[in-house]
Amino acid sequence: MEPGFGEGVAVGYVPSAELSPQDGTLFQAFQSNLLSLISHELRTPLMGVLNALTILEDLKAGKDGPVQSEEALAMARQNASRLQHSLSTLLDLASIESGTFHLRLREADLDKVVRHRAAAFLRKFEVQGNAIRVHEGAEAGAPVLGDPQRLRRAVDLVLEVALPRLDPGSVLEAQVNQSRAAFSFRLAEGKEAAWDEAWSQGLAGYEAGLSSPASAFAGVLQTEQAFLTRSEEGLGSEFLLIHQILRLHQGRLLHQRAGRSVSLILELPALASEEGLRSVLQSRAYQVSTELGSVALALIAVPAGLEPEVLGSEIKAKLFRSTDAAYPLPESSEVALVLDDCKPEDAPKLVERLARAVGRSLRSGIAHCPTDGLDPAALVELARTRMSP
Repeated sequence: MEPGFGEGVAVGYVPSAELSPQDGTLFQAFQSNLLSLISHELRTPLMGVLNALTILEDLKAGKDGPVQSEEALAMARQNASRLQHSLSTLLDLASIESGTFHLRLREADLDKVVRHRAAAFLRKFEVQGNAIRVHEGAEAGAPVLGDPQRLRRAVDLVLEVALPRLDPGSVLEAQVNQSRAAFSFRLAEGKEAAWDEAWSQGLAGYEAGLSSPASAFAGVLQTEQAFLTRSEEGLGSEFLLIHQILRLHQGRLLHQRAGRSVSLILELPALASEEGLRSVLQSRAYQVSTELGSVALALIAVPAGLEPEVLGSEIKAKLFRSTDAAYPLPESSEVALVLDDCKPEDAPKLVERLARAVGRSLRSGIAHCPTDGLDPAALVELARTRMSP
């Protein structure tokens, strides 16, 4: 079956083998229902925007309207936001389906991502009588290895899935601790069953797909009856998308509910492996190759009887600049020190200063980018061969 118009419009997954009559009927019904849902979700907010514009034009011409200009603007803004959300979701689902939903990994500050997106959503929360508050974490500034754009999208989806279900007048509490971001809130009365269903369907759609055949769009809609009787707007794929973003980061989305109290937790792996270090160097080497600057890598041997995480924490506390970073490497019993905008002759001096600051004698080897090249793996190996005796 080829994509296009014919017996049905093939959206997303195209069967690779001939289907049984029963499965073929299910597949065509899935396509038809999906297109109905997509059309509805795009047309409805678009009509809302057009209606608001018509009201504003009538008011400008001196005609009486059903609402005031401020209300018409709010209507247009709300519907435009809903339309943008639906289009972004469709683009994400399509990229998952086509296999182009990839990451561009680099060091990312999860705390800054959460604060930035919370500020962007503040007005939406206030309009419906709710609030959003981001608390200080125990170690909120620790970088994670991630795609900032995808992480922003994951946080947006968490806020979008929570916003219409919040208890009136309540506050969504967000907190970041290292590589873990938790969002806690209270559901409106009577929303528990609908919330559990949305979570279960998103999880099942992520793990195996809810339609036959399986598709990234399977988490959007299951049956025509579900579409016609649904109590909430939207494509219903937010959880599926968050799961997918976290999976690509080798992290996970956790869910807790006790009564009407809900917590959604984005958990990302800590930067504590040589593979992660190479990704960090890859990101910084790209910046060096496209901008003025340099970066030095110092591999520090962990003294006997000391854990890499402990030494890493000691060094982090004594770093001189916010752009410098230290990553424990438990497998090789090392700590990787990444010094941004650091000249080759300055790197040994900075390592010596850090050794004095932590009160330890440290063995280290240093490689420099671009002096020693741009290849991350080669830089790591070169730093290792230069380890002082």
